[in-house]
Amino acid sequence: MAGRKPRGRETAWDMILSMAAVTATVGVIMLLAWRPQQEVVQSVDYPAAVENAKLSAIWPIFIPSELPEGYRATSARFEPESYGDQGDVRWLVGFQTQAGEYISIWQSDGPARKVIATATNNADCEGTELITNNKSAVASIWQKCEIAKPLTRSFVQTNGAVTTVVAGTVQWAELLEFAQSLEQVSP
Repeated sequence: MAGRKPRGRETAWDMILSMAAVTATVGVIMLLAWRPQQEVVQSVDYPAAVENAKLSAIWPIFIPSELPEGYRATSARFEPESYGDQGDVRWLVGFQTQAGEYISIWQSDGPARKVIATATNNADCEGTELITNNKSAVASIWQKCEIAKPLTRSFVQTNGAVTTVVAGTVQWAELLEFAQSLEQVSP
């Protein structure tokens, strides 16, 4: 075994060569096993959720009268309000836009302050917006809320015991257009 160093006499250069061989082996394995990760967004049966909400709701719910091209329902449920008292309920429907942004409607008869704080990600509500419904031409004043991290823009309105929040990561113009398209569906 000529040229072989006795054990314990290895040099720093030998260690570097060994590390390079191990790193190259791990790199080849990672290249062979690597798979691109795509975000999978599941669609939900939105019409069925609306029918369920209409049957379960004790107050009128809102739905968009017409969804813009490329919108896909990603969540829709009528359920107990986790931020309220027993018996409080919420209607929540969320959409992913064609551009990959998020927009939602959250209606609840739970405590308004808790619902607003949660649905807007504790955004500052510092303005108002007069929103005119496209179908009924009825105008109403909504609070305008925004927070930068996580980006959330919202319109908030409380009528009696029911608080409605239209929120999302979309631009204000798209959020306004969505809020204008809402129509009331009676139970």
